[in-house]
Amino acid sequence: MSNGVSKRKACQFVGITRRGFDLPLKDKGDDRMKESILAIWRPNMGYRMLHSLLFKVFPGINIKRTYRLWKELRLGRVKRYRKKRTGTPVPYGATMANDVWTMDIIHDSCMNGTKLRILSIVDEFTRECLALEVSTHINSNTVRTVLRRLFTTRAVPRFLRSDNGGEFIARSTAMLLHEAKCTARFIQPGKPWQNGFIESFHSTLRRDHLDVEVFFNLLDAQLKTGIYRNYYNQVRPHSALGYKAPTEYATMKAGSLM
Repeated sequence: MSNGVSKRKACQFVGITRRGFDLPLKDKGDDRMKESILAIWRPNMGYRMLHSLLFKVFPGINIKRTYRLWKELRLGRVKRYRKKRTGTPVPYGATMANDVWTMDIIHDSCMNGTKLRILSIVDEFTRECLALEVSTHINSNTVRTVLRRLFTTRAVPRFLRSDNGGEFIARSTAMLLHEAKCTARFIQPGKPWQNGFIESFHSTLRRDHLDVEVFFNLLDAQLKTGIYRNYYNQVRPHSALGYKAPTEYATMKAGSLM
């Protein structure tokens, strides 16, 4: 008896058998899984993305279990609802890797007051981040240098999509694209959703990296952003790619064409 209640009555009250009461608790490995979750989790990571990473460590784990552990660790995020845009769809959609690239510039700052500009270039088909150029000043010369490097080391896309920023419509940039036989496709002014892939990437970059990391100076920002680019391409699952990392998805698609 315990506290004046017999074992039989206590088991009857909670709805279990006396034999079940005497059985030792089984180690379900929740503690090891929680340690792994805390090691791989990043701010704003949902449980589905977390599950795709955890599945590689614990094959066969059920997504319901991942969700339960995710909730127990209080890793949930506030869901933000956005008003969906309607209108002209993204023109000239990508049909394969290196078919359409998209680029834009996003802004941030360092703790010492240094203003940052980050040039992003993304492959629309594989979602790979091809470049994250961090600098205090980005002009047409910077854009041309980064594009020339990518054309040499990777490939030349069929189309290059961007807005009508001065860095992108400059004569020097146009000459480079003409020489490389790449067609520039500019979105209509005031319609950023026509460049939706880079807008989506910038939203992820802002949420997962820029709003999380503290940059002390330009060099620190360049180092941390380079690390994030590798993480985004090689580790971070992408929901539009069946929760595969962009590099993994690109390799899978390349293998299927051989």
